[in-house]
Amino acid sequence: MTKTSVRYGQLLKGIEKVLSESRRKLSTSEAVKEGYGDDASIFGGENMLQKVIESMLDRVSETVIENIKVYLQNDHVEQDLLKVEELIQKFKGMEEAVRLINKQDRESTQLALRKALPKLSFKSTDIVRQSTFDIINEEKDQLSYLITELERETRDFEQHTISAEENLQYEISKVEQVSKDLNYTANSCATLT
Repeated sequence: MTKTSVRYGQLLKGIEKVLSESRRKLSTSEAVKEGYGDDASIFGGENMLQKVIESMLDRVSETVIENIKVYLQNDHVEQDLLKVEELIQKFKGMEEAVRLINKQDRESTQLALRKALPKLSFKSTDIVRQSTFDIINEEKDQLSYLITELERETRDFEQHTISAEENLQYEISKVEQVSKDLNYTANSCATLT
């Protein structure tokens, strides 16, 4: 069973929502009235022209979505998002592991101190301080490494997102150009008749 990225699904839904919103804002009824007026009856009436234009826009929208999906697949965006999600989960797991290790270290240190205190001539607080200092330094190094890795993955993800947004804008502009071309063709046909 292949893993799917939650963020990738959200990205696809967002793209589809943007295209749907763009499609919703375009009024084919108004376009037909503006472009053909009373001459729409020549082509089977306003409703017929609206249906033809809507059908063409739906096909263009589907093609744009498919092209974007191919682009995202070729650019391995889902795999990159899965890596980011895995890093986040690893980081969460490491935080819990560090917390448990610290608890165990404290308990074992306390037990060792209780056993060793009668034999030692120096303060137990010195041992606890040094042990705490060593643990904190080790955790700091581990967290610094994780933060560096997460920042790198975030930069990579942002680059992919910017690239996908630019491609989406390009595809939307193509849809808008097709709409303008359809309107121009419709106007040209209306003028010829």
